[in-house]
Amino acid sequence: MRMANKKNKNNKHNNTHKHVYRKKKLPLRGKKVLKEKLQESGSQENGSQDNSKHLTGSRIMDLEQLQKFIEIMNTHSAVCEGSVTLNHEDRAGLASILSGHCEKCNQNVRLETSNKVKGPRGYHRFECNLAAVWGQMATGTGHSQLEESMSALGIPVMTKTSFISTERDIGESWKQMLLTSMAEAGQEEKRIAEERGSFHESVPAITVIVDGGWSKRSHKHSYNAKSGVAIIIGKATGKLLYKV
Repeated sequence: MRMANKKNKNNKHNNTHKHVYRKKKLPLRGKKVLKEKLQESGSQENGSQDNSKHLTGSRIMDLEQLQKFIEIMNTHSAVCEGSVTLNHEDRAGLASILSGHCEKCNQNVRLETSNKVKGPRGYHRFECNLAAVWGQMATGTGHSQLEESMSALGIPVMTKTSFISTERDIGESWKQMLLTSMAEAGQEEKRIAEERGSFHESVPAITVIVDGGWSKRSHKHSYNAKSGVAIIIGKATGKLLYKV
């Protein structure tokens, strides 16, 4: 009987602890931050974000686009005495499409904060987004580092999916530029060989420098990688002719 009572007391004690654990709540500020993050992530997954009600923070502005907007506003001011207020924003990464409305004449104006360019895969992208991803690729960083630095400036960034898609576009562009550069360097080496009269069996002969490498060592043991890198450089021009 005493053992049973003791067991019941222990169970009651454990249940009390479980009950206290369930009632434990996040601080009010923590709940607010969590709610904002969930709302932000949900809106980013749906593509461009509509932030019409609260136009806050900073934006990256192309000066040519700003000049066009000023010209539109000057034209509007010449025929209407009403004022235009910004009332709508569609965000596309670092770029924004801002809309303004005149209460007097009901005219709507539109401002894109960045120009659009066509990528190698045919997609039209905002220049500021391409430049941002290009910079991250050149410095060996990625989406999370871009998001961290831009958040300190109050500038919204693109989603990770959009970042990766833009990376592919830039990578394809770099590849085409590299192939074009190597082909032009080969033609230059050929021309120099012809001018020097350097031929082998009636074919222009050039001198090249070849180098390559692969992973040889790992932590505390010998290692030979099955893949590596090799390059061919023209001696006359010092330019890259081939890379693998």
